[in-house]
Amino acid sequence: MKNWRIYVLVWLLCSHFTVFSAPKEINKIVAIVNDSVILLSDLNHRLKAIKINANNINQSLPDDAILRHQILERLIVESIQLQIANKIGLKIPDEDLDKIIADIARKNRLTVDQIRSKLASENINYGTYRNEIRNQILISEVLKNAVQPRINILPQEVDSLSKLILNEKNQNMELNLSQILIPLTENPSQKEIDKAEKKANKLVSQLKKGANFAKLAIAYSADSQAFKGGTMGWKKVQELPTLFSEKLKVIHKFDIIGPIRSGVGFHILRINDLHTIFENSEDIKNQAYKILFNRKFSEQAETWIQEQRASAYVKILEHDDE
Repeated sequence: MKNWRIYVLVWLLCSHFTVFSAPKEINKIVAIVNDSVILLSDLNHRLKAIKINANNINQSLPDDAILRHQILERLIVESIQLQIANKIGLKIPDEDLDKIIADIARKNRLTVDQIRSKLASENINYGTYRNEIRNQILISEVLKNAVQPRINILPQEVDSLSKLILNEKNQNMELNLSQILIPLTENPSQKEIDKAEKKANKLVSQLKKGANFAKLAIAYSADSQAFKGGTMGWKKVQELPTLFSEKLKVIHKFDIIGPIRSGVGFHILRINDLHTIFENSEDIKNQAYKILFNRKFSEQAETWIQEQRASAYVKILEHDDE
C-alpha cells in the first residue's frame, strides 16, 4: 500500500485539494459506460478543478469544448477501471484509508485536523475528499493487477542492461520530460494512421515555433498525465521505452522530440530539463531490473487502458445546452 500513498500524495499536490461538495445533477447524463453513467455534474466539477489548478500555476488552457472532451474521455477510462475494481472485489478498508490520509498529512507537514480545516475553509466536503482518494487508489491497484502479469523480464535482459550501465561508467542521464500522445485504435486502418501522424506532425511544428506544450497536451493528448500538461517528471534514460531512448542520444534542454510511432499512437516529447547523475556500482542488477520493469510497465499500461476503452460499451450523450 506504500506506493499508493506516494501516488495519492502526488495526486493531491497536483490537484490542490480540489474536490467539490455540490449536489449531483442527476437529470443530466453525459455518458453511459457499461452499466454505469457519468453525470454532467461530474464533468463540471472536474472542469472547475482543472481551471482552478491551472490558475494556481499560471497554466493556459484550451477552450472549454476541447477541455470538456478530454475530461470526458478521462472520466470514461476512470469509470471502466472502477467498475473492474468492483467486479474483482477490490476494496480499500476505512482503517487503511485513514492511515493513507494521515501519511498525506504528515508529508505535507500537517495534522489530519488541519487537513479537515483546510478542506472546510475551501468548501470541500471531507467525505467526498476521502472517496476521491479511495477511487484513485483503486484505479492504481486495478492497473497494477492488470499490467504486472503481462511483464516478463528475462535474466539475459537484466545482464545485458547491467553491463550497459557499467560500461557507461555509471554516468547516467536523467531527464525531466513532458509527453503528448496522439492515440491509435487497437487495429488502425492506414487512413487512421495517416490522420494521427498528420496531427502529430502539425503539433510538432507548432511546438517548434514556440507553442505552449502544456496547453497542447491538455487539448490533444490521450496520455494519463494530459491534465498535468503532459508532465512525466524525472526519468532515467534507461527507464524509458527503447523507442524513446533511441531518439534521446543527442539532446538539449527544451528540445522537441518526435513524433515517435509506437503500438498505441504517436508520441511527442519535450526535454524540460536534464542532468547527469553518478550511480553507485552496488546492486547494479537490482537497478537494471527496476529500470526494465518500469519501462515495460509503462508500455503495457498504455496498451491495457486502450484495450479496456475499446472493449467497453460507451455511449456519449449530447446536450445542446452545455
